[in-house]
Amino acid sequence: MELLEALSEQAAFINSEVIPWVLRLVMVGLGLSLTVVDFKRVIVFPKAATIGLVAQLIGLPVAAFALAMLFDAPPVIAVGLVILAACPSGVTANAYSFAARADVPLCVTLSAITSVVTVFTIPFLINLALSVFATEGQLEALPITNMLGNLMSITLLPLVLGMLIRYWFETVAEKAVEPIRKAILWLMIAVLLLGVISSYQDLLENWAVAGVLVIVMNLLTMGLGYGAAKAFKLPQPQVVTITFEVGVQNLALAFAITFNILQRPDLAIAGLIYAAVMPATALAFVSIARRLLAADERATAAADASP
Repeated sequence: MELLEALSEQAAFINSEVIPWVLRLVMVGLGLSLTVVDFKRVIVFPKAATIGLVAQLIGLPVAAFALAMLFDAPPVIAVGLVILAACPSGVTANAYSFAARADVPLCVTLSAITSVVTVFTIPFLINLALSVFATEGQLEALPITNMLGNLMSITLLPLVLGMLIRYWFETVAEKAVEPIRKAILWLMIAVLLLGVISSYQDLLENWAVAGVLVIVMNLLTMGLGYGAAKAFKLPQPQVVTITFEVGVQNLALAFAITFNILQRPDLAIAGLIYAAVMPATALAFVSIARRLLAADERATAAADASP
């Protein structure tokens, strides 16, 4: 307990100062792996990319608003849930897609596009959530211009910097990108885990209020990605990728928004609980996805072998 108490005392520093810089490193690492071709790949995967982007940019916020209303969540939980839904995809989703042996190029493309688009959608969704859920004097709308500037500084500019480094030093970047990306991924996981542990008191205090809501949100969003991809009869690797891209949210960005940009730790409660729940469901689906992909490969091989 002494260790937990010590970490709890450092929670504000970890969440407000460390996580934004880790997010910047993550975005530089993502930029190192991207080229303009990754953005143009939407033309190669028009159906899959459209389904994934619609599910992420429209389906996720709608689900968050609907669940918050259905569960009659307290304002700070409801707004926090919308912030979480407004931050789709990210490096973690890419890692799960890679581990499941899904369609990695599609996943990189979706992450690249959402990294740019959500800079502009997040301020709108946050203020919409504040207007819907906050009572007068409790939570106030925020200047969109300020949020846009802050979001650009921690996401878009580092992403562009990473892409420029790759453009200027392509050979070096190509050799370094995988080790750097893996190191950054583990750093991000460690810092997020540390942030969750350091905020354990908030987790315990709010689990009864928000625990079930966040679990339902996690399962619903994974189901949304899987169901939408299956409904449009996408290949199994793309189904798996879209499931992770829609179902695994960008916690580093959500924490940077709540702790650093908004400076409202109470709005991070939904994200903190999600951080404790999501790895279990994501890893479970990795196991399921590998079996689904193996079965799909066997079926394809059998069809090719038949006269």
